[in-house]
Parts: sequence; C-alpha cells; structure tokens
Amino acid sequence: MDWKFWNKASTPAPGTSEWPTDTYEALRRLLGMLMRADTPPFSSWNAPGVVFAPNVENPAQSATKGYQLALWFWVFAEKHGVVAARMARDTFCLLADEVQPSTGDVLDNLIELENRLIQSFDATPIEQRSFVQSGQAVELPMEFFLATGFLLQAPDSPYYGRSSVDFEGNDIKLASCLRSATEQALPLFKPMVQAIEGFDARALPRWKWSASPGAMERHLQRRYNNPLFPLHRQVVTSSDVYEARVADYQALADIRVELAELAREFYGLTELPVDWHPLLNGLRERLDKLEEYRLMAGGENESLGGAIAELRDKVMEIWRSALHNNAHQLATLEEAETVQRERRAALYATDWMRQLRSHASPIPPQEVVAALLSDTPTEIERAVAALQAESQLHSTLENCRSYAHRLVAEVRAAGHTLPDIDEKLRILGENYH
Repeated sequence: MDWKFWNKASTPAPGTSEWPTDTYEALRRLLGMLMRADTPPFSSWNAPGVVFAPNVENPAQSATKGYQLALWFWVFAEKHGVVAARMARDTFCLLADEVQPSTGDVLDNLIELENRLIQSFDATPIEQRSFVQSGQAVELPMEFFLATGFLLQAPDSPYYGRSSVDFEGNDIKLASCLRSATEQALPLFKPMVQAIEGFDARALPRWKWSASPGAMERHLQRRYNNPLFPLHRQVVTSSDVYEARVADYQALADIRVELAELAREFYGLTELPVDWHPLLNGLRERLDKLEEYRLMAGGENESLGGAIAELRDKVMEIWRSALHNNAHQLATLEEAETVQRERRAALYATDWMRQLRSHASPIPPQEVVAALLSDTPTEIERAVAALQAESQLHSTLENCRSYAHRLVAEVRAAGHTLPDIDEKLRILGENYH
C-alpha cells in the first residue's frame, strides 16, 4: 500500500505510560501509532543502515509494518484467543476504512499474507529450511523465510510471481528489517495487550461477517436486519457474533480431536484380525460421521475435510485389499460407496440442508423456511432438487412451500420488499401466483 498518506497524518503521538484497558480503545491507539511517521514501533520499520532501491522500498515497508501488525494480533490471540483476535482485527480494519476508504481491506490482506507465510514456515520440514555450510546443516532464520515469501507473493513487489529469482540482496535486507521490527515491537505490544483487562465483544460497535462462516454465525447472518424473521430476531450484536464464532470454532476443534483419536487407532494396528470386517466397518462409519459433522459445522474446514478423506481412503484401501480374491464382494463394496457418495452430496447440498441435519441445529423449527428463503435462488434450487430426490423428504418440501407463501404474503403486507423473492417462490414450485 502507499504509506505516504499515513506518514502525513497529524494525530497526536500517543503516549505509552498508560495503555487503554478496553479493546476498542486499544485498537484506536494501535491505528494512531501506525498512522504516525514518528511513533514507534512503526516509525523504525527499517533496520539501521539498510537502504532499499526505490522499487523495493514500498513493498519492504509493507512487509515490515504488516509483520508488526500481525505480531500485535498474535500477542492479542495469546491472551484472549484466536476468535477474539479475529474480531479485533476486523474492527481495526473497519477503523482504518474510516480514516481512508478501502484501506482496511489492504491492511487485512497484508496481515493475512503474513499469517500464511508463518503457517507455511511452520509446515515446512526443517531439512527444507536448512543449507549446508562447512559440512554443517545451518537452519535459515524464520525472518529470511518470511522475507523471500513476501517478496514473491506481494503484488507490488518487483519479484512478484517469479519462479527463479535473484533478489539482489533484498531478501537479506528485508530479513534484517523483520528481525529489527520484532525487537522494536514486542516490548511495546506485550504491555499494551496485557493492559486490556478482558475481551468484551460488546465494546466493538461493528464487525465483518466471516468469508466462510460456521453454522452458528451463518444463521446470525441470515437473521440480521432480515424482515423474513420476527423483529426481535433481526437484532444481532457483536457479542452474539463472538459467541457464535466461539461455538463454531469449538465444533471444529472437537472434530479434530476425534480425528486424531481415530488416526491413533488406525495407525496403531499391526495386523488385521481374522474377523476384520467389524473393525474396518466401524472405522469407516466413525469417519463418515465425522465428515457429516464437518459439513454441518461449516466454516473454513477444507483442510480438515481433506484429512478425514485421506484417513478414510487408507481404511478403504485395506478393505479392498482384504477382498482382492472376492470379485462379487468387491463389486458390492464399490456400489455401496457410490450410493453413499451420491446420497451425501444430495442431503448436504447447501448450508441450509447441512445445518438442518445437525442435532444441535442453529435453525429453530419456526425459522426453517425463513432461513431457506434467505438463501440465493441457486442454493434454493439445489435444496429443492435434493428434497425431491428423497421420498421421505417430500412432506418437508410441501410444508416449506405452503409456509413460504404465507410468510412472504405477511412480509409484503407489512411493506417490506424482498430481493429475488418471486424467483425463489417459483423455484419452490406449486401454489405460486
């Protein structure tokens, strides 16, 4: 981003003798520190003696200040949890938008890039982070890994998207800046975050919806200012959002714990018992349940789905190997697998259908139709097709149809307009006028 605007800001330099005890005020203070050209730690983003060429200076400054911002939210997460840190980060970006429109998205993308680079570093085997010098393996410092990653992935970097790069020494310079930035930031950020007495989501006046909300947050999103719901249900607070995100986060955490236990059981097998079928079938059923829970939970859980699928593939590989001399049973197994995949694809076709199947569904029975009508026409089309395909769900579809028309008539009579509602009713089918 262009840092010239921020460096011209005339906000009084905040003191460090008394840090705010409230999250929202702390975020305002952090933004003020970023805006000032002469306020630590952002004022000393480049390491002493380091000078960049003009085409590298701006991305280097973005890398370093973005890393310092990411540090603040990592320190915050250590004290208040990752869900609270994400809400705080959203609020910070909304505050930045108030100063300069669209700046919040730029800062959010910058922090997200820093997060991805750290995660990539943690996931890289140590031997791939090392080089041999004088016969000894020397591990590259984390800052060097982050510097090269940023120079290759930041859109405004002159090295962006290249596969083979001579960084002309800028990778080493930037790594020095990142190390210096850490030394400058942590002595300020730790007491600053420590001064925040407790995270209270009610202190945050606004929030941003998650890009991939979990089941609980998704229903809040449907209800918010939506005339299809009763007036009192249209009110959603930042505290509601925080509590929903905590529940969604815990749901995925529970699935990860169960998956880890299943993996321990599976990899602990030394040989199959003579009566192997109950064992493998039990593992398969538990993995299938876990996958269904993942679909119900929603959120950013693709990697978790991949891990479940990988373990299930290993179970089925052993199952198929055990049946390699029995063509009939092998064919029966493959047919059952195909039926299972097709049925799941239908019954879990949309968020609405997934959430209805949960025993702890966030959608109360009286809000099922309002939730359905809150989806896009494309999602409703998929839901209707799935309901029509299952004979035992035909009555559910009929009930949704009749109630939808009554609900829409009431909402229209109250003077509200509903986007795409005629198209949605047409997709639902009969009784449409």
